[in-house]
Amino acid sequence: MSSRLDELRMVDPVLTTIAQGYSNTSMVAEYLFPVVQVSKLKGKIPVFGKEAFVLRETERAIRAQSNRIPPSDLTLVSFETTEQDVEIALDYLEEEESPDFYRLEQRITKELMDILLLGKEKEAADLVQNPTHFETGLKTIVEAGTAWDDYTLTDVDPILVIKEGMSAIRSRIAVYPNTMIIGDATYQALLQHPKLLERVKYSGISNVTRQVLAEITEFPNIHVGLSVYSTDGESFTDVWTDNVILAYVDKRDAVNRFEYNPSFGYTFQREGKPEVDTYFENGGKIKVIRNTDNYCIKVTASDAAFLISNTNHL
Repeated sequence: MSSRLDELRMVDPVLTTIAQGYSNTSMVAEYLFPVVQVSKLKGKIPVFGKEAFVLRETERAIRAQSNRIPPSDLTLVSFETTEQDVEIALDYLEEEESPDFYRLEQRITKELMDILLLGKEKEAADLVQNPTHFETGLKTIVEAGTAWDDYTLTDVDPILVIKEGMSAIRSRIAVYPNTMIIGDATYQALLQHPKLLERVKYSGISNVTRQVLAEITEFPNIHVGLSVYSTDGESFTDVWTDNVILAYVDKRDAVNRFEYNPSFGYTFQREGKPEVDTYFENGGKIKVIRNTDNYCIKVTASDAAFLISNTNHL
């Protein structure tokens, strides 16, 4: 029979605060799927149609009738969050040898958060980099004859492809996308692409940067996915490969953000998560630090995103 000490579990408010405030700059999934806090494991969320993005006539003349519009046909779909957790065990001898055990616990908390964030990043990337998840007209697969990393193809202009994707989204939801996620391989191909260099050569700029790319494409938010993963601990693979995702995403701050704001998608996360707790094993000789998250990732406006895939062929 385990002792009471073995069974004791305590939520650590300090480590939980660190976990909830932690971010990893190589992770970009949250720019596509901003977090909305939910109080229950299951619920229903709206799926947005074109009417959610329509600009309405609101000016009213003196003594005129109000501008009444028909209520939107609201389609609801179910969501269900799932728990994700990971833990690290420390022997009391390690605690005694550590010059600052509290800093060690904080480092472990960040390490555990990186593991959870990488899983969330991979889930989101797999969703939006799969062409089968996009409707016809909202995706394009770059063929070898139009590869972005083949600079001998003088008639290939990646910016025109991006502009076409932007226009495709606007034709569906009446507004241009505001967020671009680029895999690092594609980003590196764009940095030295002759067509982009030609666009900036008269401005005194010698190379293309993310800021320059934003000016050329008129995209307010461009993010490069830099995260990698490994299945064997030896070789690493990019989470975001040679793809570009264009999307309209709710850019309100966390306080004003909720699931009834039109957006390509959201991460529905249980309130209070992530949460860090500790418990003891082996009569108190081993302290376990555990980090728990609970969420699901959902597309709420499928018309609000465009995928450009397989950009590189060399």
